[in-house]
Amino acid sequence: MYGQVFKTIRKSKGMTLKEAGGSILSVSQLSRFENGKSMIPVDLFFDLLNQINTTSEEFLYLKGSAAETAIRQYFFRIEYAVNHQKDDEMNRLKEEIIATRPAPYSWQQFILYFIESLEAVNEDKQQSNQLILDYLMQVEDWGEMELRLYAMFGFNLDVKTTHLLMRTALKRSKLYLAIPKDSKLLHTILSNNFSTFLYHNKIDYAEETIDAFERSYSENVDLLSPHIDFIFNKGLLALKKQQEEKGKHYCEQALDICRLFNQKSTLKILQKRYKTWLKKFRDPDFKELTINLGFMGNEETEAGLQKRGKRK
Repeated sequence: MYGQVFKTIRKSKGMTLKEAGGSILSVSQLSRFENGKSMIPVDLFFDLLNQINTTSEEFLYLKGSAAETAIRQYFFRIEYAVNHQKDDEMNRLKEEIIATRPAPYSWQQFILYFIESLEAVNEDKQQSNQLILDYLMQVEDWGEMELRLYAMFGFNLDVKTTHLLMRTALKRSKLYLAIPKDSKLLHTILSNNFSTFLYHNKIDYAEETIDAFERSYSENVDLLSPHIDFIFNKGLLALKKQQEEKGKHYCEQALDICRLFNQKSTLKILQKRYKTWLKKFRDPDFKELTINLGFMGNEETEAGLQKRGKRK
């Protein structure tokens, strides 16, 4: 099992056996490990993970261990607390994570930074964002953890920085389309970026994101939800540009697809958003930010985190 998962990660990153093994294992030794014909010492295994720029947490996540369930539960609780304005629940979660004494570059520590970034008033907010940005900037060859961090924190960075990093993220995330359980990762990045750019009134950035989806993703993924999402996003973009009939066409097309394929949960979410946009899209101060955490959850959690208000 370990060897098979390692092989999947290696191939998704476009690395050969020789590149992955380096000076740690020979090609034949690594091949036998990947094919389940031999095992290797634990210390060498961690060296191999480092060689392919993969953390132990990331490997366990891909392997489907208990760590994955725990991480998902953190995000379920964050989503619930934000969308229902449950500050007490968020504080309890923070205390629980702090009690585990998370390592500096562990998922638990990054989740703490994420919670801080969501808080409206927090003196540590800018510091947390800078720590994430520093981390992303110092890693030359992004792995899955870096991509997930970018998907999480991109909305909270300076909008120009988010746009600058998007090219790196898109290039790297395409490699993960080969891993079925990660097929939502590129969609999450594009969807969150689109919402962020529209929130900041960066229409050219939003148009670029739509183009990136249609050019790099739409023909390669069979999942229904990303296609619905971006048809709806095309409608929001048109409404933002005061193209009312075009905006209605795309938004209602997305709603019709939800009805056709019995996507009740998504339909309910999009109907509510569409109703709000129809009422407020002519208001120059109207803004909406929707952050998708779907890469950490399932179809029922794709509503993500939503924020509306006046554009500052």
